[in-house]
Amino acid sequence: MTAACTCLGMGVAALVAWPSLAGLLGGALLVAVGLALAARAALRRQRLRRFVERYHGRALATPKRHKVLIVSPTLIRNNGELVKQPRLMLPALNVALLAALTPDDWDVEIIYETIEDVPFDSDADLVAISAMGVGLWRGLQIAAEFRERGKPVIIGGPMATLVPERVLDQGVDSVCVGEAEGVWEQILRDFERGALKRIYRGGTTCDISFPVPRYDLIAAKKIGWFLPVQAGRGCPYRCEFCSIAAAYHGRYRRRPIEDVIRDIEAAKSLGFSRILLLDDNIASDPRYALALFAAVEKQHVQWMGQCALSIARHPQLLAAAVRSGCTTLSFGLETVNQASLDSVNKRFAQVEDYEECLRIIREAGIDVSTEMILGMDGDGPDTFKRTAEFVLRNRITLPRFYVLTPIPGTALHDRFVDAGRITDSNFAHYNAAQVVFQPASMTGEELERGYWELYDRVFTPSSILRRVFGGEGTSQSLLARLFLLVINLHYRSYVRRRICPGMV
Repeated sequence: MTAACTCLGMGVAALVAWPSLAGLLGGALLVAVGLALAARAALRRQRLRRFVERYHGRALATPKRHKVLIVSPTLIRNNGELVKQPRLMLPALNVALLAALTPDDWDVEIIYETIEDVPFDSDADLVAISAMGVGLWRGLQIAAEFRERGKPVIIGGPMATLVPERVLDQGVDSVCVGEAEGVWEQILRDFERGALKRIYRGGTTCDISFPVPRYDLIAAKKIGWFLPVQAGRGCPYRCEFCSIAAAYHGRYRRRPIEDVIRDIEAAKSLGFSRILLLDDNIASDPRYALALFAAVEKQHVQWMGQCALSIARHPQLLAAAVRSGCTTLSFGLETVNQASLDSVNKRFAQVEDYEECLRIIREAGIDVSTEMILGMDGDGPDTFKRTAEFVLRNRITLPRFYVLTPIPGTALHDRFVDAGRITDSNFAHYNAAQVVFQPASMTGEELERGYWELYDRVFTPSSILRRVFGGEGTSQSLLARLFLLVINLHYRSYVRRRICPGMV
C-alpha cells in the first residue's frame, strides 16, 4: 500500500511538474531560435558591409551632393490594382546596375515596387524609372505623381526605347533610349547643371563591361535565393514578335568572362550560391558558352538561364552546362504549330524536333521551363487543347503562356497596323494576357477565353505534381523539386487571380 501510494504520489508530482518543464523547454527553444535569428541577421549585416567596402568603398567614403531614387515598377491588374507579392524570387538587375553606375558623389536608393511601396515623399533630387515591358504604364503613373510633387523624372527600359515619343507625350522630363551604361553619368551631370535633355540615346552597341552591381541593395530586400548576373545581351535571330530582335537587330554581345565570374564571386560573398545567368540566348555562341561554363564550374554554384532549344544538338555544350551547375533552362518554344512559327519568321525552329530535344535536355539533368504564345496566325480553336497535352505529356516543369502581343516597334506590330488588325491602341493593355488585335482563325474572345482555360488546366494541383515530381532525368535534389513546386503554386495563385505569371 505504501509503495503504491509512493508511486501514485510520484506520478501526481510528475504531472504537476510537467507544465513547468514544458514551459522551460519552450522558453529555451524560443531563446535558441531568437539567438539563431540574431546571429543570422548579424552575419547578413557583416556581409553587406564587407561587400560595400570591397566593391564600392569609394562611394561609401565620398560626401554626397545629390540623391537619385531608382524605381522598378510593378504591373497594374485589369481592375486597376497593383500586383504585389511578399517576396521577389527573381529580382531584376536593372536598378542595381544603375545604382552601381551612379557617381560616387551621389546617394542612391532602389525600389522594387512589387515588394515595397514607392516612397513618394522621398528626399531624392531626381527620380529614375526603369520599366520592363508593360510595367512602363505603371511607371508613367509613378512619374506623374512625382512630377506633381516637383520631382524631375527620367524613364528608360525596353518599352520606353521602342516608344520614346509617346512616353514624352505623357509629361516626363526625359527618356533614355537603349542601354543606359554609356549615358547614365552624363544624365546625372546634366541634371546637376540644370540641362537635362529630353532624349538620351544609349544605343544597343556599347561595351557591356560595367562595375559590380549593387547586390547589397538587392540582398537587403525581401528576395528569394537567386541573384542575377549578366552574361550576354541580344540574340542572333530576328523573330517578328520579339522586342529583343527589334532593339538589337540580330546582334548578340558577350560580356568578358572574367567580369561574369567577378559578379558571381560578388554574389557568393553575400551568401548566394544560386545565380540567374541573364542572357537572351546563352548558347547562341557555342565557343563563348563553353568557355563561360568551364569558368562557372569552378565557382560551385547552381544557376538558371535562357537558351535556344538547339543546345540539345550540342552534346558537349549540354554536358558542360550541367557540369557548371545549370539546373533549369528556359526555352521559347512559342507554339505547337509549325505554321505559326513560320508566320513570325522563326523558321529555324521545327516543332517536330521539340519532344526529342526536350527529352535529351531532361535526361542530361536539366529541368525545362518554356514560354509559349497563343494566337499566332497558324493557331485555331484546337491549339489550346493541343498545347496543354504537349506540356503535360512532356512534363514541362515551369510552363508560361502569353497572348500574342504586337509590341510597338516590332515588325509584328508594323505588319498588323498595315493590315488593319490592331483593335486596341491603349498600350497599357499590351500585357500579354489581353487580346489587342484580330486573330486570323478565331475571335478575340475565343483567344482570351482559351488562353485562361489552358492555364487553368495546366496548373491544377494534380497537373503541377505530375510535372514537378513525375519527370525522369531531371534534377534529383528534393530541395530543387520543392523550390519548383513553390514557383508552380505561386504561378497558380496568379492564374486564379487572372494575372499573367512570369511578368513580375
